[in-house]
This record gives sequence, structure tokens and C-alpha cells, in this order.
Amino acid sequence: MKILIPFDGSEASQNAIRYALKIGKSHRSSDITILTVACNDAPFARDYLANPMEAINACKDYFRGSMEKAKALFEQEGINVTTLMETGDPAEVIISKANEGGFDKIIMGRRGLSPLTGWVLGSVSAKIVANVEVPVTLVK
Repeated sequence: MKILIPFDGSEASQNAIRYALKIGKSHRSSDITILTVACNDAPFARDYLANPMEAINACKDYFRGSMEKAKALFEQEGINVTTLMETGDPAEVIISKANEGGFDKIIMGRRGLSPLTGWVLGSVSAKIVANVEVPVTLVK
């Protein structure tokens, strides 16, 4: 089973990592990919408005550490995992990778927007569920 885990370092995405780790332990043949979408929403991005490339690089650095910690959890259990880091709109990048990568399942954290906020703004998880052809497991 080929599993995609979108990961942003949030508590919900860390819970998704732990959930996927359980699956990986029981299905050792799983092919697991952790995808981090580094975007300009990082807390410090406003410091780099004059140089967009510096902002992208700073965002990658910001997310790299937490992604590597997530990867290490799988490696400690002897489970091979691939990591990818992309930039752009998180929902669009995840949808693209999921549809083009031949994944069988997506396991991702759910941030839990309030019903009104989710309705008005939409959410990354809602966009993904609506635009991929594979099962999506949302973890709180």
C-alpha cells in the first residue's frame, strides 16, 4: 500500500504520523511518503518580503527539522519512508502529488476549523477530500 502523509508539524499532523506509523508496523510492505509543503505562511515570512527566494529557503529550513523528526520515528521502527518538500499552495500541491504519485491512501491531520470558518474559507483537508480519487483518513 502506497501512503501519502501531508505533514506541517502541527499537532494534528503529528497525530497523523503516529497513526500511519501503526499501519506501517502492521503492514511492513507499505510504501510511505511524508510530504511537507513549505509556504510563505511560516511565522517569520514577513521578514523576507523584499526577497521571495530567501522567504522560500527560510520556509524550507523552518519545516525541514520537524519533517526529519517525523521520518526518524519510522526509521526507528525499521520502516522505510520517503520525504518530499515542495513549495506552493498546500492543498494544490498535495492534490497534485496524490493524483500523480499513484498513492492508495492519504493520511493527514485535520486542523479543526470552526464550522463557520471552514464554510467561509474552506480547508486544506476539505479541498483534498473533494479532489482526489483515493481514500483520505483525517486524524484529529
